Amino acid sequence: MSYYDKKYIKGDPKKYACKEDCKKHEEKEDCKMEHHKYYEEEEKGLLTEFDVDQFPLNPSITSNPNLSANSIAEVKVCVDDCSDRVALDATVEWAPEDITITAELLVLLALVVLLAIPATFRIFRKGAAGTTLISEKTDTSPLLALNLLGVIAVGDLLEFGTITTSIHAVDTNPPIGENTYFLTIDLGPLPSSLPVGFLGFINTNIDITPSNVSSWTFTASEIEAND
Repeated sequence: MSYYDKKYIKGDPKKYACKEDCKKHEEKEDCKMEHHKYYEEEEKGLLTEFDVDQFPLNPSITSNPNLSANSIAEVKVCVDDCSDRVALDATVEWAPEDITITAELLVLLALVVLLAIPATFRIFRKGAAGTTLISEKTDTSPLLALNLLGVIAVGDLLEFGTITTSIHAVDTNPPIGENTYFLTIDLGPLPSSLPVGFLGFINTNIDITPSNVSSWTFTASEIEAND
């Protein structure tokens, strides 16, 4: 689909009228309209839409612009053909909160060593037809090696490493029109083999939210059909 057909889908009637005006000049060899070349150009296998959400944008940003309780970032692209695809890429730097050792947890640690905290990342598409899960990935943040040395006592902190998670996904069947994609983060899933008391402690005292994210880049690219 041409450049100006896409502009019309996005609700820009002036651009569409400009396209129609250009068509009147198609048979004239001396047509000098600057946009004529865009109307003539075929779009096959090309990246024709792109959007990015990233943080931090510059060193002056000090707050985390969360979109909702568990949403990290949001991007939008306009799809103009049912054969198009949307490539989605995200890179997130995150780390769980430190855990203060309590007497209860100290007993539980005698049964199991907490080596990592898992986080689940999901990419959703939100459009006129509703919300659709496009991709889901789980990554883990390991306990820092320093915590495994010496004796762990009540009041000590369990610290976890900062992890960079990359997600690559493709929406192979996006509906025509403007689609919004958003990236979320949640705790878990935790291994079911852990003791019940330990699972209860983790679910009560640890929560993975956008506040655990220090930086991210999330992009969406519409790719035209290959033929």
